[in-house]
Parts: sequence; structure tokens; C-alpha cells
Amino acid sequence: MRVIAGTFRGRRLAAPKGNRLVRPTADRVKESVFSILQRRIVDANFLDLCAGTGSMGIEALSRGAKHVTFLERSPRCIEIIERNLRTCDLLTESHARYHLLRRDAVKGIMYLCKRSTVFEIIYFDPPYGIDLARGSQLYTTCLPLLAKGSLLCLGGILLLEHAKRHVMPEEVGSLRRSRQARYGDTVVSFYEKNL
Repeated sequence: MRVIAGTFRGRRLAAPKGNRLVRPTADRVKESVFSILQRRIVDANFLDLCAGTGSMGIEALSRGAKHVTFLERSPRCIEIIERNLRTCDLLTESHARYHLLRRDAVKGIMYLCKRSTVFEIIYFDPPYGIDLARGSQLYTTCLPLLAKGSLLCLGGILLLEHAKRHVMPEEVGSLRRSRQARYGDTVVSFYEKNL
């Protein structure tokens, strides 16, 4: 796993060994997603929801995101994210470019909503491939919260990574699916926030 483009291009990122609850986003999926996002990432506030190794958020920082919030519940994954930030020399900087938040997805979303935090881009990648029941439950619980709350700005994009066998709704409240990209058994659904 590596940073594909931008300031930290080529840096190798760590992933926890033997941890069945972490399934890092494949490099080809990451490359395609950021190719689709292109200039929208520059100066964006980015939420890496169920961050795992933090590779998506670090890629966003590498490509010019203004700020990334890494939301992850696992203490082991938080350690890995810190290690990956150190690999990219981000731990030596001030914390102005990122925030690590250790909470589960639902509590984290509610916490950020109460703080009136707003993002232009949210990448939501629950552990769907390893813990199918938990992944399905997180989609069902979190999508309405993200649609109802003010976490995603008007015109913002929610990218939802999921297995092909998970059928995602076309619309959830203020979120409307604008496209889907398929990569073998992995699908990324793009939702835009409307009035």
C-alpha cells in the first residue's frame, strides 16, 4: 500500500498484520477515486470515516486537501494511522492539517455534527468485506445520519465503498447517488448532497 500521487507520492504505508477487521482500499480503487475527484480535493475538508490505515485521508492530504479528519474506533488502527502520518512527515508538523478522532462511526458522526464540522468530501469505508453483518448495519445506521445532518456541505460528495453484493439506495434523504464505479467485487457509490 502506497501514496499514489502528490506531495507524498511513493511513500509506503503500513497496515496491521493479522487484523481481520481492517481491509485497506486497494491502490487501483484509490487511484481511480482520486482521478474522478481530481480538483475537488484541493483545499477541501475531507472526512475519512472508518479510516482503518488512514490511506484515503493521507492520499487526500498528499493531493492538496486543506484538512482531513480520521475517524476510527480501533486503538490499533489509530497507532497505524499515526505511523503512516509519521512516514509522510505529517506528525512533525502542527496538527492544523489533520485530526485523529477515536470513536465508532455513529458516535463520531454525532460528535462532529454537534461541533458544526462541515466537509466537502466524506469517504465512508466500513469493514464490509470482513464483517458483513457489521458493515450492513453501519450502512443502514450511518447513511440517514449523514443525509439528515449538516456534516456534508451542500453540493458535497459522499463516497461509499461497498461490496458488489450490497445494493445501495439511489436516494437517502438529501443524498442522491450520482454514479457508481466498479472494481471487481468492490463498488464505490458517489452521493451528492442536495436541498
